Amino acid sequence: MKRSIILLVLLALAGTATLGAQTTSPSTSLDYDPIRKGDQFIHVDLGLSVPLFYLTPDGITSDTNLDLGGAGRIGYSRFITSRMSLGGFFGFSFNQTLGENTYLALPMAIRASYEFVFNRIHVPVSFSAGGMYQTYRTRNYFGFMLKPEIGGYYRYSPDWSFGANLSWDFVPQWYDTSSDNRVGNFFDVMVGLRYHF
Repeated sequence: MKRSIILLVLLALAGTATLGAQTTSPSTSLDYDPIRKGDQFIHVDLGLSVPLFYLTPDGITSDTNLDLGGAGRIGYSRFITSRMSLGGFFGFSFNQTLGENTYLALPMAIRASYEFVFNRIHVPVSFSAGGMYQTYRTRNYFGFMLKPEIGGYYRYSPDWSFGANLSWDFVPQWYDTSSDNRVGNFFDVMVGLRYHF
C-alpha cells in the first residue's frame, strides 16, 4: 500500500511537471525586413516635364520657348543590399514649342538608388546616367544625360507600392561650334507604381 501511494504521488508530480512545461510558450524572435538582398521591382511612372532653363556660353537663359509637357518611363531594379539597388529605365518626354512644334526626348539610363524605409513609407534617393535621343523638327541629337531624383512610395502590399518622384534632368548638347553648346535643365514630377517580386 505504501508503495502504491508513493507511486501515485510520483505520477502526480510528473503529470504536474508535464502540464507546466506545456503551458509555457517558447521564446522566439522574428525580425521583419521590408527589403532583402535580391528583391526586384518593375516601375512605371507618368507625369509632367517642366522646362526650367538653359546653360549657355553666355550664361543662364530662362526663356526656353518650351511649354509644360509630359514624361513617362518604365524600368527595372534589383536590390544588391537591403537598401541599395541597381537598375535602368527607358522613357520619353515631350514639350510643345511656342511655334506649336514638338520637342521629343527618349532617355535610357542606368540607375543607382538608396532606399530609406520608415515602416510602409519608402524614400528612394537615386542617380541615373545614360543617353538621350532628342529630336526637334528636322534636328536630331544623341547625347549624355544625368538625372538625380527623390521619391516617396507607400508599400500597399508585399507586391505593390505607389507614390511620386521628383527629378532634375541635365541634358547637355555639345557642338563643334562652342557658341552653340547648351545644357538643358528640366524638372519632372511623376506618379509611379512599382511591382515587387
